[in-house]
Amino acid sequence: MPSPVRCLVVLPPSYASSPARRYPVLYFLHDGWGNGRTLEREGVAQAARARMAEGRLPEFLIVAPNAPGSWFSNSHDGVRRFEDFLTEDLPRWVEARYRGIPAKAARGVTGISMGGYGSVKTALRHPDLYGSVSAISGALIPFDWKSLERYSWVARYTLTRTFGRDEKDNSLDENDPWYVLWGLCFERPPFLVHMRGGTEDIYGLERVAAQYGMLLNERGVPTTVVLEPGTHDWKYWKHAMMDILEWHAARFEYDPR
Repeated sequence: MPSPVRCLVVLPPSYASSPARRYPVLYFLHDGWGNGRTLEREGVAQAARARMAEGRLPEFLIVAPNAPGSWFSNSHDGVRRFEDFLTEDLPRWVEARYRGIPAKAARGVTGISMGGYGSVKTALRHPDLYGSVSAISGALIPFDWKSLERYSWVARYTLTRTFGRDEKDNSLDENDPWYVLWGLCFERPPFLVHMRGGTEDIYGLERVAAQYGMLLNERGVPTTVVLEPGTHDWKYWKHAMMDILEWHAARFEYDPR
């Protein structure tokens, strides 16, 4: 990365009082309009800690890197290698600095919209890294050059800035979530996936979740898809995030106490 990446680290309530204890880690990837502080700004970090303190949610770390407009991917020009950072540097640092449990079953990744794309694609390309993977309103959309014409100017701008502006020289296909998945077939489940979407999503991403979820299951990745009332905004995502946190918590491996 050309400059340091700021990250929000949400510590569980017992972290200071249990210095020998290690914790599972959930990596959160923000939406296209968000940043590393989104969970704090929207009150999700505080709500998660409150539930942990009350015993309603098992304790784990939440780590949210800041990556606006990045699609959480390596850029075509090689300048911003965010996928490498996310899968190599960040977990190594978290597990050393914040007592994260260094095991696949204790790592999860989730994201919203652009971040939902990032969580699923990253897990598919690194199947030994996470034990649980989820997405809310995941932007698991086709990336081929012709499809770009259908998207908003913001999506086109960030996609071409990241994956290349030249029709003949880009990395769109190799980062297209459909192409990535079509090239895979797992004999054994690499991880579990949970996808959620609001049925009033203005981009129709709930339909994308249903279609992509079916293909994940066909390719050997056990996937649950939940479609529920909601739009493409934090009014829906706050509620959905609580369900996502509980889903990961139920699948994490914990430090024996």
